[in-house]
Amino acid sequence: MGSVVSGMYQGVQYMLGCGGNSAHALMSPEMAASGGTPFIWKRTGSMYFDEDGDLAHEFYEEVRPEVKGEKAWMRPKTTRLSPQGMVDHPYPRLNVDFPVVMCEAWTKR
Repeated sequence: MGSVVSGMYQGVQYMLGCGGNSAHALMSPEMAASGGTPFIWKRTGSMYFDEDGDLAHEFYEEVRPEVKGEKAWMRPKTTRLSPQGMVDHPYPRLNVDFPVVMCEAWTKR
């Protein structure tokens, strides 16, 4: 049961973009009051681990021919793979769904 709850918690963190503690130090008082941050600290990994612990986007296994004279071929491996999980960004990214003014243009009157 704990893995289900932690998976849901990670999903909520991903959607809100508040995966790290340093996000609160970079927030303005208005953002802190709303409970959100414009930064994304983690993302869902796109790679998989196989049973040997190797990490890759896709895995193949060699299929030997049953009839002599045929060539061996590569078959995509789709069983016994586990997803990578949450991956830290090297630096915080801006969340595209968070309404934040990036730059205000001032005009002289």
